[in-house]
Amino acid sequence: MFWTAVWFIVNIIFVISFILFLFRQRAFSLAKMEGAEEEKLRKLHRWSKLSGAASILLFLATTVIFLVNMKVNG
Repeated sequence: MFWTAVWFIVNIIFVISFILFLFRQRAFSLAKMEGAEEEKLRKLHRWSKLSGAASILLFLATTVIFLVNMKVNG
């Protein structure tokens, strides 16, 4: 039961981070299309990359915890 709860919490955090990544990517794309300043574009691009990397790491964590949960709970 413990691993199920851990997986559920990490999965929720992963979904939130992925949604944030999509919004950050959209903000970057819109700023690029509107011709925003170079500094703003760099900042948005950096945040987009960081949130994407966080989403990937959280997806891997979710996968590992799910596999542990299946091993422990059958």
